[in-house]
Amino acid sequence: MEKLSTSPPSPLSPTLWAADAFAWPRSLAVLVLLAVALYAGLLLDSEVTYRVFGTTAQQVENQQLTWGITIGQCVSYLPVLAGAFGALPWLARRSLRELGLRGLDARTIGAGLLGALAMYAVTIGLADAEFGLTHRKPEETAVALFTSTHDPLLLAAFTLLAGVAAPFIEEFVYRGFLFNALLRYLPVWAAAVVSGALFGISHGSTSAALPLAGSGIVLAYVYHRTGSLTAAMVTHAAFNLINVALLSVIKS
Repeated sequence: MEKLSTSPPSPLSPTLWAADAFAWPRSLAVLVLLAVALYAGLLLDSEVTYRVFGTTAQQVENQQLTWGITIGQCVSYLPVLAGAFGALPWLARRSLRELGLRGLDARTIGAGLLGALAMYAVTIGLADAEFGLTHRKPEETAVALFTSTHDPLLLAAFTLLAGVAAPFIEEFVYRGFLFNALLRYLPVWAAAVVSGALFGISHGSTSAALPLAGSGIVLAYVYHRTGSLTAAMVTHAAFNLINVALLSVIKS
């Protein structure tokens, strides 16, 4: 049974969607498609990382940033991007523009930057709370990689990956697809929490899962509040770049 939205008016309100938008059989089909695309991306990542660039297993295990790891990660996004671009309009019964993928303007940038500040505050707050309870410092793989090298060109490439490629693809998957699919059947807060939790878990670091889940919830709020996927991408990108800037200061 479809839920009736009880949330404040939003361009993403299911009451504004076509009757079959994000229907669960279609959502399940897209989920399978994206899972296959993710697997294909991992295979491409492995080929580029190990075969093309000659990165060793020890470098990967030691979280040592290399050109192979950086380029491999970029290449791994391509199948997911192709799947999301093709499937989302079909699933949503709306164009990508209607889903919120629009150009940058002052309002979008402003909302995105405010979201980044909120995202940073929530993430740091949850990280501090987790440390207070467990005495374990949250560590994300991307942070370990960034701090493992001083090569300026490699760091610049990794910054583009963190500040452009990752936010663009991840917002398509977690907010454009997953949050919207959940929003069709759940209240806004529940869709934000579930999609945020999956966002945190998927980043592969158990210790950082809770802070990153908080980040995902903020990103869902930005998207729902503005109806702009671009605004969520700006929030995500700005948050990542803030962290890169702070890490650069610490390293210098």
